[in-house]
Amino acid sequence: MEFFFTATSQVIMNHRKGETKSQHVATNVNIECSKNLDQRKYLNKDGLPTADGAKSMTIAFVHGLIGNIHHCHQLGYRDSAEHLRWIIAELEKGFATVANTEQSTFEG
Repeated sequence: MEFFFTATSQVIMNHRKGETKSQHVATNVNIECSKNLDQRKYLNKDGLPTADGAKSMTIAFVHGLIGNIHHCHQLGYRDSAEHLRWIIAELEKGFATVANTEQSTFEG
C-alpha cells in the first residue's frame, strides 16, 4: 500500500518599506494524510496532529529539507555542507528564543 503525508509550513512575515529585512510574525504548520490511512491515528478530533501525526510531520519536513539541499547543490545554488550549516544555525536561533505555541486555523 502506498500512502503519503504532506507537511505544510506557512511563514508569515512583515516588511516595512525602506528596510532591508522582514520580521517574522508567525509560523503555521499542519499535516495532511492520504485518505487510505486511518485519519484518527494522525489527527485528533480538532484536526491537529496526534503524536504519530507530529512524528510523520517531522519526517516530512526533514526529508523536504534533504531534498531541497540536494536540489540546490545539484543546480549550483549552494554547497550542501554550507547549506546544512546554515539550517543548523537557523534551528539554533529558533531555540534561543521563547516559543509561543497555540492552535492554528491554517488551511494549507
